[in-house]
Amino acid sequence: MKSKAFKITIAALCLALAAALCVSCANFNIQSIQNWINEQLEEPATDGGSTTAPGTATPKPVTTNPGAAKQFKYGSKNGETYTVSEVYARSVDSVVGIRSESVSKNVFGQTSTTASLGTGIILTDDGYILTNNHVVESGTSFKVALYNGESYDATIVGTEKTNDVAVLKIEATGLKAATFGNSDELVVGEDVIVIGNPLGELTYTLTRGVVSALNRAINEDGTPISMFQIDAAVNEGNSGGPALDASGNVIGVVTAKVNSGIVEGIGFCIPVNDALGIAKQLIEFGYVKGRGALAIGATEAYRESFWGTTRVSGAYVSYVIEGGAADKAGIVEGMLITSVNNSQITSSDDLAAVLRAKTAGTTVTVRGVNGKKDFEVQVVLDEYSPELIPANWKTNDGIIV
Repeated sequence: MKSKAFKITIAALCLALAAALCVSCANFNIQSIQNWINEQLEEPATDGGSTTAPGTATPKPVTTNPGAAKQFKYGSKNGETYTVSEVYARSVDSVVGIRSESVSKNVFGQTSTTASLGTGIILTDDGYILTNNHVVESGTSFKVALYNGESYDATIVGTEKTNDVAVLKIEATGLKAATFGNSDELVVGEDVIVIGNPLGELTYTLTRGVVSALNRAINEDGTPISMFQIDAAVNEGNSGGPALDASGNVIGVVTAKVNSGIVEGIGFCIPVNDALGIAKQLIEFGYVKGRGALAIGATEAYRESFWGTTRVSGAYVSYVIEGGAADKAGIVEGMLITSVNNSQITSSDDLAAVLRAKTAGTTVTVRGVNGKKDFEVQVVLDEYSPELIPANWKTNDGIIV
C-alpha cells in the first residue's frame, strides 16, 4: 500500500506535468488531472480492505480447507481452546526422563558403567511408564525423573523388541497420567507437538510440527514397524517420549529419526493404539502373547583357521528345549540355521527378528547345515514366553527363540 507522502509526491509531479502540457496544448483539460490526483489522496479504506496498484487485477481471496486435521488454534473435543503453551502445561507433568545404566568388565577385570538417556510417558497414576525398548534394552538398572524433580528407581515390567515398546514401573502414587488419543484418526497435515529430553541434557524440550506421512514401514532391526512420520525436531534422548495432538492427547511414541548430515525434519513415531495394545499385554503377562518360537537357544558360530577365528553366517543352535517345537521336528544342538521360509538367517538376531513376526502355531520351513550335510525340516512354532528361558540361562549363552 502506498504511503500518503508517496502519493503527494506523485501528485506534485503530475501537477508539474500538467502545467507543462498546458503551455503546449490549449485544449488540455486540467480538471481531469486534478480529479485523478484527488482520488489518489483519499484515505485508504478502514474496513479491512486492501488497495492495489492502478492497472493491476484485484487478487482473488485465498481459501483453505484444513479438513479433519487438528490445528493448535482450536482445542479439545469438549470445545475448549488450547494454545501451544497450554498444551505443554497440560502435558509436561506426564513426561519423564529415563536413565538406563549398564555395568561391564574389560579384559583386566575393571568395571565401567555406561549410561543412556531417553524419555517416557506416564501410563497410570501408580507408576507404570511407557517407553521404547531400545531405551532400556542394554541397561541393568534404571532411574526415572519426574518434571517436579523427584527421582525413582525403576524396574522393567516387560519389553517387546519387534515394535520397540517397553514398560517400566516406579513405586509412586498420585502421578499425572497422560491422556491418549486415537491414532487411527490421524491425518497428514495434523499439528503435532513433541516433549522430550534431546541429547539427554535439554530436558523437557518442546518442538512442534505436523504429521508428514502415515504408515511408513521403518526397519530398525530386520523387522519393519509401521510408524507415522513427523517433521517436529527430534534427537537422541527424545526416544520414548510423546507426540501430542492439538488437544494434548498422546497420539504416538517418538522412536526414530533419520541420521544423516543432509536430512532434517524427518522423525518417526509408533502409533499410540499399537503401543498401548502391547503395553497392556506387557503389564498383564510380562510379554506379548501369540508370538512364535522354535524353543531353542541360538548364538553365533565361529570357525578356527590358519588366519584366525572368523564368524560363520547363520544362527548356531546351542540349546534345544526338551519337548519344544524344534525338538519335535528333529533339530539338535550343533546345527546351523541359515534360513526360515524365504528369509536368510545370518545371525541369532536375524532368527529372533523373523520368529517375532510369526504367530504361534504357524508351520515354517527351517533350513541349514548339520555337520557337512544340509538339512530341511518343517516346524510348528510354539508360543514364546519368558518361561521358556532356563533358570540358569546367561546372556553369554545366546538368546532363547
